[in-house]
Parts: sequence; C-alpha cells; structure tokens
Amino acid sequence: MASAAAAEAAFGAGAAALGLFSYNRGNFQYDASLRFERFNAGREFALEQAEQYRGDMRALSALTQKKNTMYAIMASLCMALCVALYCAGRLGLHGPSPPAWIMGLWYTNNAAAFSFMALAIWLATHAAFRAQSASVSLLTRKIRVPVPTLKQLDQARKFASEFEQQSWGDMFRVPYISNNGAPKTDDTVEVKAGGKGSGSRSHSAPPGRRSRPASSWVREEFETDRAGTITGCAPMLPADAAPEHFRLYLQLQKEWFAYDIYARVCILLGLLSYVHALGYYGLGHINIELRAFWVAYATGFVLMVLHALLLRFDVVPSRSRREMLPRCEWLGPLAWLPAAIAMSLDFRVQFSYTAVAVCWVLIFISYAMQLLYTLRLLEIVLPDDRRSPLRPEERIGSSWWPESWRIPSTFQHVLYLVAPPRSLQPGQHDIVREIKEGASGDAEDGRAGDAGVAKPAPRTEVHPPAGPETPFGRTRHIEPWRLVASVVAALCAAWAFLLAGCVVDVVLGEQALVTAPHWSRPPMTRLSLEPHELGTPIGFPWPAGARPWLPEQMAWHEEKRRAEMETLGARRLSAPGAPRGSGVSAALDGLLSVLARAPR
Repeated sequence: MASAAAAEAAFGAGAAALGLFSYNRGNFQYDASLRFERFNAGREFALEQAEQYRGDMRALSALTQKKNTMYAIMASLCMALCVALYCAGRLGLHGPSPPAWIMGLWYTNNAAAFSFMALAIWLATHAAFRAQSASVSLLTRKIRVPVPTLKQLDQARKFASEFEQQSWGDMFRVPYISNNGAPKTDDTVEVKAGGKGSGSRSHSAPPGRRSRPASSWVREEFETDRAGTITGCAPMLPADAAPEHFRLYLQLQKEWFAYDIYARVCILLGLLSYVHALGYYGLGHINIELRAFWVAYATGFVLMVLHALLLRFDVVPSRSRREMLPRCEWLGPLAWLPAAIAMSLDFRVQFSYTAVAVCWVLIFISYAMQLLYTLRLLEIVLPDDRRSPLRPEERIGSSWWPESWRIPSTFQHVLYLVAPPRSLQPGQHDIVREIKEGASGDAEDGRAGDAGVAKPAPRTEVHPPAGPETPFGRTRHIEPWRLVASVVAALCAAWAFLLAGCVVDVVLGEQALVTAPHWSRPPMTRLSLEPHELGTPIGFPWPAGARPWLPEQMAWHEEKRRAEMETLGARRLSAPGAPRGSGVSAALDGLLSVLARAPR
C-alpha cells in the first residue's frame, strides 16, 4: 500500500514536472517569437525615424541655402543697377555736370549700395555652402540609418533548444507562484514609485525594479535591450533632450548663422543706399538735363517714401538694447529734402548772395543728416550686448535661436532663422536614441542588486579637434558683424570727409582746386588761364551768373576752333543742315555789343 502511494506520488510529481516543463517551454518559445517580432518592429520604427532625421538635416540646410541664394541673386541685380548709374547713366554725359555737392551725395550712396551688395553676396555664399557642406557631412558620416547587424539579429533570435540552458527554477516554474513577472514600461514603474511618470524616457523596465522577479530569458531580454548598441561612457542626457542630429547640427550652425543674418542686413542697407542714390540722381538729372523743376520734387518724394517704408518694415526698435541715437534712422529719407531745396536755389534764375548762403546751409544740413543717419545704421547693425541678450520665445511656426547667439535684435523679425530644438515636445519619442544608448540609467536603475543594470549610455558631442586646427577654426576672427560695421563706418568717414570738403569749397570756391577739362591735353600738364581757358565755355570779366547768360557763352572751343565756328542752337543728334550764317552773325553781333558795354 505504501509502495502504491509512493508510486502514485512519483507519477503525480512526474506528471506535474512534465506539465510544468511543457508549460514553461511553451512560454519560452512564445516569448522568443514575440521577442524577435518586437526587435523587428523596433528597428522598423527606428529606420523610419532615422529617415525623418535625415529629412530634418536636408530641410534645415535647404532653408539656409535657398534663402541665401536668393540674397545673392538680389544683390547681383542691384550691383548691376549701381554699375549702370556709374557708367551709362552718369550725369554730365549729355550736358554740363551738376554741382560737386550733389555728386557727393549721389555717388557716395551709390558706392555704399555697391559695397553692401558685394558683401551680401560674399556672406550669403559662405552661409549657403557651409550649411550644405555640414548637412552632407552629417548625412554621410553620422546621421545614418540604424540597420541592425547580424550579431544583433542573432542576439534577438532564440532557438527552441536554448530552453535547455535556462535555470531549473525557470524550467519548472509554478504558474502564479514564482517568477511570474511581466514587462512594464518605465512610466508605469515611476508613477508607482514617485507619483509621476516624466522622470526619464520610455524604455523597457528591468525586472529588478519589480517586486517579483521574472524568468531568466525575460531578464536577458531586458538586459540586452537596455545595454544599447553603442559601447563607451558619457554623461547622461536629460529625459527630454533633443535627438542627436539636432544637437550636432546646433553645434555646427554656430559657424554660419551670423553670415546668414548679416547677409540679410546687407541686403537692406544696400537697397536703402541705392534708393538714396536714385533720389539724389533724380535731383541732378531732372533739374540739369531734363530741366523739369517740379518733376524732380515729385520723383524724389516717391523714392523717399519707399525708403521710409523699407526702414519701417525691417527696423524695429528693441527694448533690450541701450540706444544712443534712437529714431535717427528717419533722418535718412528726410536728408533728401534740404538737398532738393538747395538744388532749386543753386539753379535759380537771379543771382543772390542770400540764396547762395541759404544754399550752403541746406547743403551742410543734408550732409549732417546723412552722417547722423549712417551713425544710426552703425548702431543698429551691431549685435546685442551679452549682458542683455534677446530671449526669443520658441513657438511653433516662428523663428528661434538660442540666447547665446549674438544677433542684432533690431532685425529679429526678418532674419528667418530656425535653429534645431533643444528638447523633445510632449508626446515625442526618440526611438533611435533608445536603440543606440539603451537605458537612461537614472539613480533608481543603478541600485546594487538590480537585474539588468546597463552601462551609462554614451553621448556624442561636437568638440574642437585636439590635432591641427580646422580650416573654419582659422577664420573665427572674421566675424560678419565686424565686416558690415566696417563698411558702415567707412561710409560715416566718407560723409565726414565730404563735409570737410564742403567747408573748403565755401572758403576757396567750388572747384577751386581742380582745373577745367581739356580735350587734347592731360589736366596736369597745363596752367589755368584767367578769366577762362581753352576747352571751357567762353568766359567774361564778371562773375558767373552775375548777368543773364547769353547763348554764345555756352559755346565750347579748343585751340583750333573759334566760337564763331560753333553751330549754335542745333541739337547734338540732329542731321547736319545748311550753314546758318544769319545765326552766327547774330551771335557775333551780340558778343561784340556785350564786350563794348563791359566796364574797363
């Protein structure tokens, strides 16, 4: 009886052991298939996210490249217009040249426009190609698709015979009693532990964090998953840290963001200078060559309204910076008005010393306003002080850059600069980082005795190379804001120099330091003659403008040509006609009568 009971007990124990063995072996095979499916699903999501990251690189670099390409095209077209004013459209080509002071206002602004546009092309070209080269470098060397290796596939795959390698306790585990742990996410564990689930990013929680241990193959899966695919040691990142490609691009973007910003600033300064030059060009061309008094005012007024609108659109006073010349940018469009009135007085019919004095006062006012306006431009193009930087708010759909970037906040709304985000938004996950780095390894994960403790996840940062200096590292002293400020400072010096030149003209007389033009001799090989010289209009003993001008005074002559040989009254482009003897005779009679009445 006892032997039968023992046999029954042995049979029951064997049947139970066989049942437990079959049950746990079935669990092992089922978990192995789910493990491989989970591995494949995670890699598929990571591959899709990696393609998204590569698209981010292309989008960020394309923004800089296309934007600066447009800047360069606009600057090239404006440079062509400046050359047209210098050459084919220059004043004095089809008639007498305008006064030197209006030429100074016109040519200096035209030169400034040409310089700003040339500098804009240089800055924009560097920014576009530097951003493109950085994107290509990251795409070909760092931001790669995380394709699993054969070793990783082998680790994810489990053979049915590997069940025999498990511990006896797992092979004969009694359901609902021992080692019945189930995987949980970190968020679930942290909610139970600390009352909130935002301490670290989502990844599979180790069995050691649960009150009941799991089977050996479950612990192995967690340990493999938490170990990641990168070996090494690096400081741990915050839970919401931005993906690696954003951190890399943000470090590299520091090398060209200033070129991007100041290319846009140069476009504005160049257009402002060109509109200024057109306004002053109209005063000279319309008054002198077209002889249209009212048209000059109307044309210049429209151009100065455009000038003011450009300033109003691009220049926004910043509350965070201390300004020494606030609102002085409006002196730019206003400087045209005293110049227009001075041109009217300079070409008035009746000579008056009062008009001459008022004309010079208006000329100095116009130059002084130009100088103050340019000093204001110099003030607003300088980057903000590090002690009071602009703190842009990161909003969806708007421009954003880190606070550490020194930019001119006056132009903040037209910079169109987008820097990578520094953190993940709620609901976003970085699966690529989880696969590469594994667990985040916070303090709770690192407790002694916890199963599945992983090494700290590495992090890739951009550091200066320890070896030879990089090519771009040698040009860090060439800061774009210094280049732009140098051109603006040179323009300020030009206005100061022209102001000094106007003082000399008031004291010595206009064009007193130059000789009159001559068509057959170089100007440095001859002496000036009193009261006139060959190659100039026929002069008279009285000051120019003291008496009404006579037509014959406008006749130009040289050594082998006398005044009576000129065909007075004919147009330069008219067809040659019959000699006008009566016209020449009348001109000679008038000339002799004037000479006879001249004081002796």
